[in-house]
Amino acid sequence: MALLAVMLFNSPAESLLAYVLYIGIGFIISGIAVIVQGISAKGVQGWGWIVFGGVMDIFLGYILMAHPGLTVSVIPIMIGFWAAFYGIFLIIDAFSGTGGVVLKIIFGILILIMANTIIFNPVAFGLTLAIWLGVILLFAGIYNIINSFSLKQKE
Repeated sequence: MALLAVMLFNSPAESLLAYVLYIGIGFIISGIAVIVQGISAKGVQGWGWIVFGGVMDIFLGYILMAHPGLTVSVIPIMIGFWAAFYGIFLIIDAFSGTGGVVLKIIFGILILIMANTIIFNPVAFGLTLAIWLGVILLFAGIYNIINSFSLKQKE
């Protein structure tokens, strides 16, 4: 996700249609990784939510790739709801007692603030889609990277 964010920051004006496919692939890959993470944490409280989050990422990736033309017109709403779900998921996961509670809450709140802005002002988001999406993906990517290191240390 963080790599997609960098790509979006580099060429925001031309990126919308060109990156829909890449963003879809990124969501699918991220979803698979999250599902694997959730399954490997089976038995830990909240592991089902992790798997559900991965399934939602794969579903969103599929929608982005299957209908790129339609996706461009509704992508602000889709991304807004995805970001809201991801932010809520991070906050709920913070109270599961596994790893970086403060980090999960901070990134969850930041992502929820951006999701709120996108959902309730999609026209403004559509005009700056690449930049907003890049920021959201950067936050989500940084969290996933930090979280993967903390999981590695627990083994």
